[in-house]
Formats: sequence, structure tokens, C-alpha cells
Amino acid sequence: MGNARRLGAVGSTPYGKEGVSPFVDPVRPAVDNFRRFVVAAATLAFAVRAGGQPVPLGDVVEKALLPGGITSLDVNLNATLAYLFRDEDGTDVVHLIGDFLMTLEEDGPVLRAREAVVWIHNRTLDDRPYRHLAIMLWRDAEIMEPAGTTTAGPALFVTLNTFGRVRTEADDVAFEPTTETRVYQEGNTIRKTVETIVSPKEDARVFQRLVDLSSVSAPGRRLTPPPLLHLRAGGELVLAPLPDGREAMTATGGVFLGRGSADSDRFLQITADSVVVFFPPASEKPGGQEKPEPAGMGKPERSKRDDSRRSSGAQTLKPPQQRMTTGMGEYTVEAAYLEGDVVMRQGPHEVRASRLYYDFNAERALILDAVFHTPIPSRNVPLYVRAEEIRQLSARHFVAEDARITTDEFHTPHYHLGVGRVELMTRTARTPAGDIIGLRSGTLSLRNVTLNVGGRPILYWPVLKGSLDTSETALLSFRTGFSDDFGAEFETRWKLFNLLGYVEPEGFDSDLRLEYFSKRGPAAGVNVTYEQARYFGLLRGYLLRDRGRDNLGRDRVAESKHDIRGRILLRHRQYLEDDWEVTLELSYISDRNFLEEFFESEFDNDKEQETLLYLKRRRDDRTLTLLWQTRLLDFTTQTERFPDIAYRVIGEALPGGSTWFSENRLGFVRFRPADPTFDTILLGQRSRSSGMTARVDTRQEVTHPLDLGPVRVVPFAAGRLTAWDDSPRRGGLVRGMATYGVRAGMYLSKTIPDVHSPVLDLHGLRHIIKPELVLWASHANRNPDDLFPFDEGVERVDKFDGALVGVRQRWQTKRGPPDRRRIVDVLTLDVEAGFFNGSTDAPITNGFVSFSRPETSLARNFFNGSLAWRVNDRTALVSEWNYDVNDGEMDIFNVALAVERPPRLSYLVGYRFIEESDSELFGFDLNYRMTEKHTLAVRELFDLDRGRTLDFTVALIRRFPRWFGAISFALDEP
Repeated sequence: MGNARRLGAVGSTPYGKEGVSPFVDPVRPAVDNFRRFVVAAATLAFAVRAGGQPVPLGDVVEKALLPGGITSLDVNLNATLAYLFRDEDGTDVVHLIGDFLMTLEEDGPVLRAREAVVWIHNRTLDDRPYRHLAIMLWRDAEIMEPAGTTTAGPALFVTLNTFGRVRTEADDVAFEPTTETRVYQEGNTIRKTVETIVSPKEDARVFQRLVDLSSVSAPGRRLTPPPLLHLRAGGELVLAPLPDGREAMTATGGVFLGRGSADSDRFLQITADSVVVFFPPASEKPGGQEKPEPAGMGKPERSKRDDSRRSSGAQTLKPPQQRMTTGMGEYTVEAAYLEGDVVMRQGPHEVRASRLYYDFNAERALILDAVFHTPIPSRNVPLYVRAEEIRQLSARHFVAEDARITTDEFHTPHYHLGVGRVELMTRTARTPAGDIIGLRSGTLSLRNVTLNVGGRPILYWPVLKGSLDTSETALLSFRTGFSDDFGAEFETRWKLFNLLGYVEPEGFDSDLRLEYFSKRGPAAGVNVTYEQARYFGLLRGYLLRDRGRDNLGRDRVAESKHDIRGRILLRHRQYLEDDWEVTLELSYISDRNFLEEFFESEFDNDKEQETLLYLKRRRDDRTLTLLWQTRLLDFTTQTERFPDIAYRVIGEALPGGSTWFSENRLGFVRFRPADPTFDTILLGQRSRSSGMTARVDTRQEVTHPLDLGPVRVVPFAAGRLTAWDDSPRRGGLVRGMATYGVRAGMYLSKTIPDVHSPVLDLHGLRHIIKPELVLWASHANRNPDDLFPFDEGVERVDKFDGALVGVRQRWQTKRGPPDRRRIVDVLTLDVEAGFFNGSTDAPITNGFVSFSRPETSLARNFFNGSLAWRVNDRTALVSEWNYDVNDGEMDIFNVALAVERPPRLSYLVGYRFIEESDSELFGFDLNYRMTEKHTLAVRELFDLDRGRTLDFTVALIRRFPRWFGAISFALDEP
């Protein structure tokens, strides 16, 4: 970006003219006798047809978006991020991302969008320098005029001129081009095409300009007229003059108005009892005259009024006006007023009303006693807006006052939102042919909202704004019940952004939890997950005023020691330039039992609660990492790092066919065990904390693959050297370790095409066998007990020899219709056995062999296996087991049968035995769809060892038109 101009200050950055820094204003005009703006304003919302021709997606407006005249006011551009660069033709460009806002220093039009690109040209008029701005508004674009009129669309293109300065305010500024983005490319195409149609001299003097993108796409071609409007009536057609000199046509006896192709979503049709069609003044008709009309029908006279706004001689680029045919001739029309059982349909939208006024050129309407209806395919529900008055401000923008919103089709709905003011903006992208298949995305902006159930208001909220493809009510779920531990329970989940009055950003999913438990207290929480192109993460928070006790099972009952309990968890990963990424985690929990009591699933299954900063750079087979970690939770055992730096080489080829693996680390670490409890002190399980310890560690491994016939043999040798400046017994230590051995494996397969069984659904059979073998020996001069347990893979590795022998088998067949057979795994059976010369007596359930790093294995002799049999596409049998050779006992045995019989029945039956935890359980889950609306769910978990039920749940689920409701009973014995 050597030619990019630099910001003088982020907070206030005016643009200048050629030869001067574009952020310092060389001219401040002394004359303000011009009108505030001259704007070539075009609402250009577009999609790209197949073949590259852009088509209009936005709304053609009848009047100028901004007042006439070159303004002398300063223009302020605001956003979160600004990219500044110079275009190929020398034009200064500002690409603004994140809540773009354009304002003037005084009251004037306001431009908003999620994103915008602004091209700034330095021009002169009568030797006076001014700036011409071409602005591409992208996503949720709005132009709000001082009078209150709003023009909106997915994208808008606006030009304006000012003698004043152009200021930019952004949180961050980058001097890089963004010419590869779609918004720049689309906007630049429009900008260059408009410049071929309108010269700078004409642009500077024009009062108003209306540009239709369909004509802009082909310079030199005439503007494409809108489709012909057809009028059919059951009664006679009558022409009558109006007081302002115009004429109107009336029709009764049932009327039909249609525009466009009937097989397109752009097809507009309106039916009513009667209609009045208004003709424009003759001076505004194309060519100043109409086509000859049939005798007896009359002809609207040309208006004699003078348009003083054009006295300057400025030219305008006007779109063709709407033409209408009655079967007896064509007319130029501008609007229609309809009465009596009015029905208007366009694409997926339908409006029913008693009266309607429609402006054909601007696609604006005033609808009285109206019901607006549109489908939301992403949720498979309709949306209804009922109001005494609905205004259509564009083809995508609707506003209503004192409205009722619901997804219930009944005139008296089960529930609805009462709204003081509602704005509906659709953001549905068209197909390449320009069609829409329903309201797939859009936003609702609501003010003074009440949630009404059965016609009675139960909740109020001042402002709601949200996406239609999630929920129009902001309420996600409501649950009430009673339990021994929590008492009466009231739990609700809400869309967080909706309640705050914002549209949820794309890629975000957030909710607010508001809850009350009679035996515990009130609680509130938030849960936000997000994912964008260069980052993702989550935020969880929960706060509870607690006055109860925790029941954690197995006679672990504890009174809460804190009145205020809660947690906060932040995890964020950002992908940076030059192959870097950064991960940030922050976790705080008020006390030891909180997570297990209130978020048991997360406590059992989620990753460890940590606070850390992790930098990583991976390029090809090399990785550099830096980990800084501290412990905030004194009831957890963790290793702190200040920092720990690691460099790894993963599989680099060496001469002669060998492969080199390298892992190296350097840093300061500190082992901090959890604060002792009364039980750990009695059992003598207290651990000693280390001081800040310097550690250096390197591990080098070389492998050399060999193919001996069908067998792949991989000899390997690894050496490790680690030094610490502190240890539990004798100060600093140095450990050397060597591991060497061989890995081997091969594949065997046989195809048996003649096997067929309709009962077992077998059509041919293929048997695949993969034998595996690992043999190794290791030596070290230190035992793990001599070291602080900073890391399992460093300090806890031990010197033992071992072997693993395994056989993995798979049987495959073809299933499905004869013309669409697919290969499936019918049966998989894996067995393996591990043996060690120094097996541990530690009370662990089963041994384990690490195939890649055998020195990290769990040295306990074992024999284990797993089986999965897909009897058919709806039935499966799975099992796993582990036999502890040291004890001569089966330590683990699980078996389960899963059956699906759609559309009504699915169930699972299982048995689980785990010797280490003295757990022997029988489980049963069932879902049975009794009717289209009712489903029965049953769950039973029975402890065979203690002879009692641990968990029993029965629920009846009722499907309503837009919601699901459930009544359940649960017995949970800890």
C-alpha cells in the first residue's frame, strides 16, 4: 500500500483533494447559499443473474433520496473497522465494516448498513473544489430522510456531493486494499457503469436522479420498463378529471390487477371490489404524450403546472413509468386505490385488507384494516401481522402501528405479540433467476411489546429486535416443575440479542436464562456461541442467590457456604496472519460443588476449566507454541505455566527413507494441587505443591518404515532428556530416557459375492482383517515418583517393556434399493491384548497402550474388545469389554440394543458393568408416537447391585401448532 494515504487521526479524519493528504481539508467554502445536497440517488439492491447480469433486488423509489443542491456540510463516516486504500483509477476508497453510519454535522439524512464502501472523487464546479461520494451500502441498508421516510433493502447505492469535509471515525484502521471482497466488486461495477452514463458536470448540477440497475448493467441501452400492468373489471371503466389537473380511471364489479409473469415470485396481483387508477401529469409522461386511445375512452390531459425545481436546467435520469393495459389500450399510471375485500399477493407475501393504496413506481402501499401473511420456510411456520394500518415502504420493508404478531393462523390466536410499532424487513437473497421461495431471512423491530396468551397480556418489554428465522417472540422455552432438591422450579430461555433490541449477528447463537427455584433462589445466566471466518468461541455465565444444599449423590450432601454462587467461562480462538492463532480461556467458579450441582453434564463431559493464553504457529510439519496458564480455582489440581514454550517437528523425511519427530519445550512451571478436603486428609491423598520450577525437555524419535512383503514394519528409537531445577526430594534433577521397538501391521481382505440373505439384508460380503503389533523396551534413570506431576506426557512416563497384539476385523455388504446399492459395515470386531513386564498395582480399571508413544501407556495387563453389528438399517447391537489379567476379573462389560421402527417407535435396551465404581446397571429408553400430536417417552435406569431404581422418567409430549409442550415425572435417586 505504498500509494495509500494515511490517517492523521483515527477519531477524526477529513479527506482532501489531489496533491494534499486526503485527511486534511484544504478548502472550507464561505458560501452556504446552495441547497444541502445534490444527489444522484439510486436504490440499487441486486443479485447476479446466470451469465453475470445484475438484476434489481432493492426498491425503485419515486423521489430523490436526498434534497437537491451541493451541500457545504461535513460528512461523518463511522464504523468499527476502516480499510483505506487507493483504487486503480486513483480514487480514494474507504471500506467500513461493522455498524456503518453516515451523518451530517446538522440534521440531515442518515445512512446505515452493516458494511459500506465509499469512493471519494475530488472534483470542481466553477473552479470550486468539492467531493463526490459514491457509497455502496451492504447488508441491512437504510436511508432515513429528515422527514421520517425510510428506504431500505439488502443493498443500496447512493451518490452525493459536498463542499465540506469527509470525516472517518473507526475503532481500528488498516491500510490494505479489499478489492477481492464481493461488496467492493459489486459496488465498483455499479460506480463505473453510472459514470459512463452521467458526466461529472451533469452530476454536479442535477436536482434528482433515479437509476435502475437493470439499465446500468448495459450502458447505452434504454432503461428497462417494469412489466405491463393488466386491469380486468366486471363492470365498466370510467375516466374522470381530478382537481389538480390529472385524470383517474374507476372500475367496479370486481377488479383484478396483475403485473409480471405468473410463474415468478415478482408477479404482483391485486383483487378487490373496486379500484381507482391515477394517471401522472402529462408533462411527466414519456415523450409528453400518450398513445392514441380508443374512441369514447377519453384521454388524460397534460398538466400545465411548472416544475420550478428544474429551472436550473439540470437533467435527470428517470426510469420508465408504469404502463397499464385494459384490453382496449395502454395507459401510463402511477398509483391505484382499491376498496372492498382487497387481496394483494407478491411472491410469498399476502395482504388482506378493506382498503389499499399502491404506488406502482415506488412499490409503496398504504393498507387499512390489514392482515399481512408470509411463510418462514426455515421454521416451517407462517407469520401474521394484523393491524388497522400497514405501510409498505418498499418491496421489502413494512411498518405497522398497534399491531398483533403471531404464527397462529386463527383469527383469535392462542398467543400473540401486541406491538406499538413493528418494522419488518426481509433480507432474502434471490435465486439466480431472481425468484424468492419464501421469507428465508429478515428482521423484526418491535416497540412496546406485550406477550399475550389467550388474549391476556402476561409480559412486557419496551424494545425487541430479532431475526425471523429464529423466533418472533424472543421466548425460546418455558419450564416449570417441582423437585426435592430445588423445590418449585420456573425456568425460561430468551433470545438475548432480541431483548437488547439488536439483530443477532450472523454466526452467533445466544440466549438468556431467567430462573427461580423456591428452595434455592433466583438465578440468571447467558450462553453465547459464535463462529466467524477467522474466529470462534463461547461465553457462559450464571449467577444464583442460593439458600439450599447440594445433593451430589452417594451420600455427598453439603450445605452451600455461599449466598451468591455462579460461574463465568470464556473461550475464544482467533486465526491471525502468517499462520498464527491465539486461544484465550478464562474460567471462574464460585465454589467446588457448583458445576457438578447445576451443570452436571458439563462437569462430567466438558474439558477442564482453565485460564490460559495459548499462541500457536503451524507451518508445514513444524509447530511453535507458547502457553501461559494460571490457576484461579483453588479446588482444582492444575499446572501453572509462566510460560511454557514448545517447538515440534512432525514427521520430517530424512535421507534413506527415515522419518524424524522432534518435541522440545522450555519454560517455568508450577504444580498446584487442589486444596485438601476433610476426606482427602483422612485418606492420606494430600499432594505437595511445587515452587516455580524451570524445566527443559527434548524428545527425538526416528522411524524407518520397511515393507516385508504385505507387512509394513516400522522400527523406531526415541531418546528423551529432561532437566528440572526443583523436585520433591533432592532439588534439581536430570532424567534421561530411551525407548526403542517396532510397530507392524498389514491388511488382508476377501470378497465373497455369492452371499445373499434377505433376512439379514446381505448382498455380497467383504471381509477385511488388520493385524497389529507393537513391541518396545524403555530405560530411564528416574522414576515418576521422584518428580512433580506437571504433565502426564512428560513427568509421568515410566520405564517398562511391553507388547500389544491386536486384530481389527470388518465385514461389509451392499444395502439399499437395487439401483442405489451402498456399502455399509455390517459387523466390526476389534480385539487386542497388552502385556507389560512392570505392570502397576494402581487401582485403575483397564490398561492401555499408546501406539505412537508406548512409554505413555498404562502398564496393566489386559484383554479387551468391541463389537458393532448393524442387523439392518433400523437395528444395531453394540458391546465392549475389558478383562484385567492382573486381577483375573472382567472390569468392564457393556452391551446395548438400539431399535428404530419409524414413524412411531424407537427404543434402546442396555446393560453396563464397571468394576472400579461398583456399578452394574440396566437401562431402557423408549419413545412412542401415539398420535400426530402426542408422544410418550419413558426412561428407566436400574441398579442391579443395590436393587433399586436410580433414574425413572416418564414424559408426555404434546405438539402445538408452533410449540412443543411436555409434562414429565422424574425420580432421581443419587
